[in-house]
Amino acid sequence: MSFIGKNISANIFSNVWSAVLMLFLTPLYVKFLGVESYGLIGFYLSWLAMIGILDTGISATATREIAWFSARPGEREKIPVFLRSIEVVYWSIVLFLGMGILLGAWLFGVNWFQTKSLPPELIRNTLSLMAISLIIHVPSGLYNAGLMGLQKQVECSGFLALFGTIRGIGAAVVLWKINPDIRVFFLWQIFASILQTGVMRWLLWRKVRIDKAPARFSLEILKSVKGFAGGMILITALSILMTQADKLILSRMVSLKIFGFYMLAWTVSSGLSRVAIPLMQAFSPRFTELVSKGNDRELAKQVHLASQLMSVLIIPPAALIMVFSKQILYAWLGNPEIAAGAWQILGVMVAGTVLTSCSYPALSILYSRKKLGSVIVMNLFFLTALFPLLIVMIIHFGAIGAAFIWVLYGLVQYVVYQVYGLEGITKTRFFSFLLRDLIVPCVVSFAVAGLSGYLLSGVKEGIVFFILLGFGLFVGWSVSLLSCGDLLKVITEKISLKKKAVVTC
Repeated sequence: MSFIGKNISANIFSNVWSAVLMLFLTPLYVKFLGVESYGLIGFYLSWLAMIGILDTGISATATREIAWFSARPGEREKIPVFLRSIEVVYWSIVLFLGMGILLGAWLFGVNWFQTKSLPPELIRNTLSLMAISLIIHVPSGLYNAGLMGLQKQVECSGFLALFGTIRGIGAAVVLWKINPDIRVFFLWQIFASILQTGVMRWLLWRKVRIDKAPARFSLEILKSVKGFAGGMILITALSILMTQADKLILSRMVSLKIFGFYMLAWTVSSGLSRVAIPLMQAFSPRFTELVSKGNDRELAKQVHLASQLMSVLIIPPAALIMVFSKQILYAWLGNPEIAAGAWQILGVMVAGTVLTSCSYPALSILYSRKKLGSVIVMNLFFLTALFPLLIVMIIHFGAIGAAFIWVLYGLVQYVVYQVYGLEGITKTRFFSFLLRDLIVPCVVSFAVAGLSGYLLSGVKEGIVFFILLGFGLFVGWSVSLLSCGDLLKVITEKISLKKKAVVTC
């Protein structure tokens, strides 16, 4: 796995740091604002993810095209023209969507949520500030993508970690020192977004500015990339609609307090996917290379490695969270009411996140094979089949019903992507793949989690509990690694080679 270089490590660092910040700061936000106001923050995060469709479509296009131009000295002068053209389109779309959200928030936002403790005027003002923050924050993704196209991943990750820290810790400080008001929280988000977008834009333009090629808008250069961008936007739009539909519907159909419980559970479970996504970004170039060479035998080996590494990293902590969900929430937030209201939702949501994350290697193979049409069809199926069922489950079972739909979505996605993504690759038969790369790590991880649950049943002290839970996680990772033969063999060989190199020196 030598292809996982410093750029990928930097990307993993920024994602993990973001997850650590979220887990550390969420109890402070809940303490200062209350669980209902935290539900509004969760609503904002859902909209941020939905408008983030632009990042996967247009920003992915920006990364690819800028990387292409920068690799060819004769075409580097096209970068300012391309960047100015896509920048104009990007900002126009964001402003249009943001103004629509702002208008909708002002006219209909008060009646969207079911709450007794938050006055209507506060909700209206908060939603308006959300819309402004979205308009300013989302375009930073374009400039981040441009820097990544210039192979500045380490720099990007450093700035993302910096601005994430400013945004998160700064919000906690202003709530603590100035006023524990949700509107103050979003005013700080606006300030941090101005800072982040402004700095990232300045940094990118400083690196691509070429005196001989002044920046100008060009419709012709946009036409050359519309196919790839359109396909990625459509795929991401369908995926985002399915993954965020639960939050939008729940925010309307249940009380803001229950929605706050749901978003707290989502905050914890989504931390697992922050490891999964950069891991796949590490393997994807290798998959593409092997697909282009037609080397199915090596591709099968790499898919097994990716799947087993995903299982080893994701399943042991997920098993512990599912077994200790109530204790973890109580020790984390210090609020028995919130722990009682969210622990069942958390246990179910984590199971769905595991299945979704473990489907990423096969999905990455589909992208490497350029089977965008298959992915679009699958996402259309998910949307049309599961969306009505989601509404029915919420009506009858509330938030826990939405969590079970997330599990069903993850299960169907895992099975479908395994069948279609690995089709035709040698040594990747579905049931043997399922047994080796998912079921075996699950069995040993839950065995360790179950034993930990028995041994820690009487531990009440929060610090002691987390220390012992950390030891249980270490054991879970170790046993899970031992159960994955292909991955263990590769790691052992790497360690052996390093030892030989040290001895030789």
